[in-house]
Amino acid sequence: MKVLVVNQDPQLSLLMTSALVGEDEISLLEVRTPERALQQLDDAGGFDLVLADADTAPTGGFALAREVKTRAKMGRDVPPVVLLLARSQDRYLAKWSEADAFLLKPADPFDLHAVITAVVTGGDIPDVPGVGWLGEVPEVLGVPEGAQGSGPRGAGY
Repeated sequence: MKVLVVNQDPQLSLLMTSALVGEDEISLLEVRTPERALQQLDDAGGFDLVLADADTAPTGGFALAREVKTRAKMGRDVPPVVLLLARSQDRYLAKWSEADAFLLKPADPFDLHAVITAVVTGGDIPDVPGVGWLGEVPEVLGVPEGAQGSGPRGAGY
């Protein structure tokens, strides 16, 4: 398994990589920015997973995941994306970005390993607190996604 790790925080890097170090046949490449990650996906390719901190600068992990998924819609072969989120409320942005799964920081290394394995192999995401996947529909202000309603001028906002 070839994993592209996107992160700027050395302590978080240790957590992210410790979940995978020691595994047979796992290769890690770590970059510091989403832009560099996209360059690696374009130039090197062959990654099985992108593991990204949602709080990377300048554009962030949400924009990275969205760009990867946009490329998939254009017919490009792209890996799944797992995001690490700082806040529970960021689940909505993870859904918007079309990330395949997410974990809240600080993520337990065992949960992180289980999520990565599940995403890459197509298995079930563990049902533990702070872990989720694209299939979940987060709510914003208590309104389920897809609910119909009128905006201030009846424009269907």
